[in-house]
Amino acid sequence: MAICITGDTHGTYDVSKILKLKPMLTEDDYVIVLGDFGICWDNGDSDNKVRNFWNRLKCNVLFLDGNHENFDLLNRYHVTEKFGGKVQKLGKRITHLMRGQVFEIEGKTFFSMGGAASHDCGSPMDAIISAHLDDYHTHNFKADYDNLLKYEQRECRAPGRSWWTAEVPTPEEIAEAKTNLARVGNKVDYILTHTGSSRMYRHLGYTPNERPWDKSLIEFLDWIEENIEFKHWWFGHLHQDFAYDAKHIGFYDAIRETE
Repeated sequence: MAICITGDTHGTYDVSKILKLKPMLTEDDYVIVLGDFGICWDNGDSDNKVRNFWNRLKCNVLFLDGNHENFDLLNRYHVTEKFGGKVQKLGKRITHLMRGQVFEIEGKTFFSMGGAASHDCGSPMDAIISAHLDDYHTHNFKADYDNLLKYEQRECRAPGRSWWTAEVPTPEEIAEAKTNLARVGNKVDYILTHTGSSRMYRHLGYTPNERPWDKSLIEFLDWIEENIEFKHWWFGHLHQDFAYDAKHIGFYDAIRETE
């Protein structure tokens, strides 16, 4: 039995790395994708391709949500419990590890927190979103998008079609995460997130909170750095394979086992 970790797969665009593992995977193994899984996007041919690819593997597939997911579709799936935390089953062997949960898998504890702010919304949408930080999760961004000039729309992700406010965790999700971590004494074996803390951003030369609607999530991840005891923290999103230190590793194409 193996538990393998890898970075964003973006539907079928970045699944070639999984093919290297395919001959070795068994029905007792797990592959964990650290966000931007892309199984929910168009509710059509694209999603079917993704589902068919993963269903052909023998292993169990676990994924975090990233920022490039169709959350309108993802949120339609029934929420149930597995491994001691909230999940959504998208297939016989495909499971979404929901935000702010602590799971026990093969005797090890995993904390999951998906989500991140998209860095490619487009300048007009960036300005609109930044103007509505106080009502970010409730504002009708589609109406603002519809009022943009056609050439501006072409430069932007469209709310409800290629961008969703749900890409960033809500205050309620962050509060639930802290409650669940407190329940296990603020100690887990592994932290699984889509994006990294401000320490990780600075290490790569990025500016933390570059997107202001990401501020609450990055602040929460910084809180984890200071308050949670863990062995390893693994994340994706930044499309780089790198090790900040022995505990913090960013994934994209790399694949590694937990042990």
